[in-house]
Amino acid sequence: MYVSRLSFRTLPGKTGETEKELRKLRKMVADAGGIQPRILHTHFASPGAPDIVFEQETRDLAQLEAEMSTLTAGSEFQSWTSRVSALLSESPKREIYLISG
Repeated sequence: MYVSRLSFRTLPGKTGETEKELRKLRKMVADAGGIQPRILHTHFASPGAPDIVFEQETRDLAQLEAEMSTLTAGSEFQSWTSRVSALLSESPKREIYLISG
């Protein structure tokens, strides 16, 4: 099992609006088959840490890639990306972690 995380650094004053948009992404990811998509709002973070993290689980990397392909091909996602880009200080960064038991 893996956890995929997208880290978002927002422009000053845009964290709430970005979080609202990430709720829309959470629904799109779930509709594409994503497992447990979550939004983590950072509090008491170190300087330079992301403001919001979007996280989801996946059984394997091929499944994650298939979900991402389905999601990014849609016009709803393209429109969402345009809106969110204007709220960010830099592009989101993706990290993938292997969950060890």
